[in-house]
Amino acid sequence: MNLEAVAVDLSTALKTITGLRVPPWGVEKITPPAAIIALPERITYDGTYGRGSDQYPDLTVVVLVGKPAERSARKAVAAYADGSGPKSVKEAIEAHTYSSCDSVRVAWAEFDEARYNAGGPYLAAIFHLDITGKGA
Repeated sequence: MNLEAVAVDLSTALKTITGLRVPPWGVEKITPPAAIIALPERITYDGTYGRGSDQYPDLTVVVLVGKPAERSARKAVAAYADGSGPKSVKEAIEAHTYSSCDSVRVAWAEFDEARYNAGGPYLAAIFHLDITGKGA
């Protein structure tokens, strides 16, 4: 798998959610709501014979919504964390047809306060993805 191609595919999937911004990697400033595609925790190579498959067992997508104490931020993050629906990150990611990998699964999500560069703090939903594809 090519990490950049996977990130482009994920960005395309996330852009199907109306109103969710998906800035390019390395952007200095974001305007929430925004989804940041992070680097995977690790890459597992050669999951099957030879170079048959590679895996990103924990690539995160961080959705930043607004100030943590604002009720509107809690409502917004709840909609992105829904298992299905028009704002569901899980549904948008798993419904997409990928050309860069074989399977993408949103394994779990957690909530936290996060900063992005000098901005924030933001209420964040952190989605943990399990991605598998052909070894390159």
